[in-house]
Amino acid sequence: MRQGGLFDAEAPPPGKEAAGPARRKAPAPALELIPYGKYKDQPLSLLLVHAEYALWLMGARHAHLRRHHPQLLQWLYKHFGPPASTPEQNRLQNRFLQPDFGLKLLLRVNPELPAQVAAAVSPEAIVRGWQARLPARIALRYQDYSLHEPLEEGDPIPEAHLRHKARVLQALERELPRLVVECPGTPLAAVPAVAPDGAPLERWWEPVLQLDEALFEVDGAHVQFTARAQCRVSVDGEAPGEGALVDFSFQDELRIELRAQLGDDYPSVLRVMRAKRCNVLLIGQFEADGACWEELVEIYARRGIRVALLDEVLVTAVPTAVRKLKVPALEPEALLEAAREELERFDTEWLQRGRGLQPRLDL
Repeated sequence: MRQGGLFDAEAPPPGKEAAGPARRKAPAPALELIPYGKYKDQPLSLLLVHAEYALWLMGARHAHLRRHHPQLLQWLYKHFGPPASTPEQNRLQNRFLQPDFGLKLLLRVNPELPAQVAAAVSPEAIVRGWQARLPARIALRYQDYSLHEPLEEGDPIPEAHLRHKARVLQALERELPRLVVECPGTPLAAVPAVAPDGAPLERWWEPVLQLDEALFEVDGAHVQFTARAQCRVSVDGEAPGEGALVDFSFQDELRIELRAQLGDDYPSVLRVMRAKRCNVLLIGQFEADGACWEELVEIYARRGIRVALLDEVLVTAVPTAVRKLKVPALEPEALLEAAREELERFDTEWLQRGRGLQPRLDL
């Protein structure tokens, strides 16, 4: 009688036959074509191109897909993430009913904006713009005038030339009262940059930032709104095509994805946002084993997406300068001093070159 080994199969009890190999159910064939909807029988990859339709399927036809096309639903989950419709998600979305919440989010994802706005109408910015246009304006008044021959060192400057130089400075001085600050959206559309006759002038740019009303569920984005600001300092009646002294323009369309909770599913959320063309992700809470917060921000930033936490948005300060900003009245002397310096530099080079015939008569 053969002794059974330790690893030998145990003999079946008397009267029972050994069971045959267990039958396994054949796996369902991999899904290759869309089984339902207006793109039926077309390749699944088509839904990646028509992401808005795919997201609509997950939302409006979720119950039908779960009962009749579970493979399609799982494929949609894999590529677009599961739909997020929880009370926490709804409360997060409803925060945008408060206008200041959208403003705080805007400032959170554009932290440099308050400083840019304040600098737009600063006296220093206007003087820099004035200095930048002076060479062309002085050259225009010198184009038909100069000396017959270049001056040598020690040669006296002709009286006619000194008179011409003085008239050029006077012409530049006459332009100063024509400098205006334009802030579209402000009741005072054109504000003098230089106070007339030295009188005190106090004008305000208000509102500085204009935010459209937040819209919900727009082309896949949970929330969408646009913010804009514009300020231009120019010479009233300037020649067509002549650049402004200051031309500040800001516009940001925020298409926002909301996640009450985000964890290690952040890659699928990134795919969803790219498909929906969202550029801001607002998160209630973040906790993941595969990435820290700084890594998450960098990963999304490389795709042009800005990320913010709800707690950070709630404590973001709203500076007065983005609501109401004083438009400075410039001291003419600062602009005149810049004109004198540029005129001296230009005139010195002009005397050394020497060319032309007669002074312009329209100064």
